[in-house]
Amino acid sequence: MERVGIYNRCSTEEESQINALATQVAESREIAEKKGWRITEQYVESRTGTVAYKRREYQRLLGDMEKDRFDIVMIKSIDRLMRSAKDWYFFLSRLTENHLKLYIYIEGKFHTTDDNLISGIKAILAEDFSRELSKKIKNAHRRRQEKKSGCNITCSMFGWNKLGRDLYEINEKEAEYYRTAFALAREGKGFYTISNRLYELGARGRKGQKISEVQWRKMLYSPRAHGTVVLNTRTYNFDTKRYEQVPQEEWVVMEKALPEIVSREYQEKVIRLMQERAAGGRIGKNPGVGKGRGKYALTGKIKCAECGRYYYRTSCPSGQGKRVVWKCASFLEGGRKAREKAGPGCDNIHLSEDKLLLSLKEVFQRRGELPEEEEERLLGKFMLFLKETMWEKSGKEEERRLEKEYEKLQERKDRLMGKLLEGVIGNEDFSRYGGELTEKMKELRGQINRIKEKERSYNNSELRFGTIREAIRREGLLEQAAVMALTAKTDHMEIHKDGRILLFPEGAGKEWEEAYYGRDN
Repeated sequence: MERVGIYNRCSTEEESQINALATQVAESREIAEKKGWRITEQYVESRTGTVAYKRREYQRLLGDMEKDRFDIVMIKSIDRLMRSAKDWYFFLSRLTENHLKLYIYIEGKFHTTDDNLISGIKAILAEDFSRELSKKIKNAHRRRQEKKSGCNITCSMFGWNKLGRDLYEINEKEAEYYRTAFALAREGKGFYTISNRLYELGARGRKGQKISEVQWRKMLYSPRAHGTVVLNTRTYNFDTKRYEQVPQEEWVVMEKALPEIVSREYQEKVIRLMQERAAGGRIGKNPGVGKGRGKYALTGKIKCAECGRYYYRTSCPSGQGKRVVWKCASFLEGGRKAREKAGPGCDNIHLSEDKLLLSLKEVFQRRGELPEEEEERLLGKFMLFLKETMWEKSGKEEERRLEKEYEKLQERKDRLMGKLLEGVIGNEDFSRYGGELTEKMKELRGQINRIKEKERSYNNSELRFGTIREAIRREGLLEQAAVMALTAKTDHMEIHKDGRILLFPEGAGKEWEEAYYGRDN
């Protein structure tokens, strides 16, 4: 008895027919049974899609084709399988490689190599049909947007609850976090700090996850904050199967589409402050602007004695990985200064960060601010903190609970599919309830994967702690951290061409201490 795997999928124009998929499922099984074939697998694609890699059941079919699960693949027609000539020929290639036969039951025959030309034409026509249908849908969507007849945002938005089509209300709890993020940004906090601070205060995404610094940046810059929705910013290219940016002049702007969380004036003010701070750290600006506020501890601290500009952190490849070098801003803009010409440029020395820290370490040790006997105590304290932070409950119990819950949802979904095949429920009910179950299962799987990832990080923890301890000693990381902390007490350091480093304390113009760059310590 030959084995058959059946693939069922509704075409786009049939989606409005409630029983279309259920009818196709029952019809294909009946035909297979009349042929005397044993049905070993049935792939029911309950949701349509033009891109093959996004269709879960189709991908499962491709995988099973290599596992000797069946001898025949049965479909209703070519356009039920796919609407892309490229995907069609790829499928035929996989079919041939695995010595399988394709039965198209609407035509009542097996596909042969003689059919390749005509089937290719059918695939091209089906692809063209889908392309035209996509254009019509996009055009209708575009006209609705241009007439401002509704934005109909389908994704959930942090800060608002959707009550119905184009009807939204503010989620006061989330909106308060949103406003707090604006307040922190106004105070000068970066997005990394904002993300961590809001997480500590209890802000979570709709799935319980931490909201990343990237997402907070988008939210603070988004005009949605003051109620304006911008549509048609990107479009789906049917040929490349990718989203592409739409020119700004073609965007559709709908003001007061949402209740505002902050006023337009307040948001614009905060954005202006963020942009000014970002611009203040760029090369070419006044070196005093943003001094000491950079990403690195030495930013705004190293001053060139030749031209008065500040040094900036750069990196370059070396045999041991990336090598960090600080260079004068004038050099970065104009290279070495030409003696015969006036203009930008500077010929002061560059500073290797490793050598610079060694030079500073000598100064702090000479002043008794970096006693070597403290190193082991600080290292022990750090390792204790690291263990307390990382050595949390593994979450095995929680993982088991979530797995059981996932299995229950899978059983409910299987029972729902059985009711669809038996004709107890229609396709519309299946899509609605099945979609809800799929979303819950997806959320659970995400939680389970996060627990497993965390569990992996605990493996061989003691060995890892020992490795970390040795790496800290070998690299002198504690010393570097201590030097960085002590450097914070310095207003700035002046770099001379002969290697002298003059350190000036905060709040005084008097020379504090002298060091020599690159001298053996």
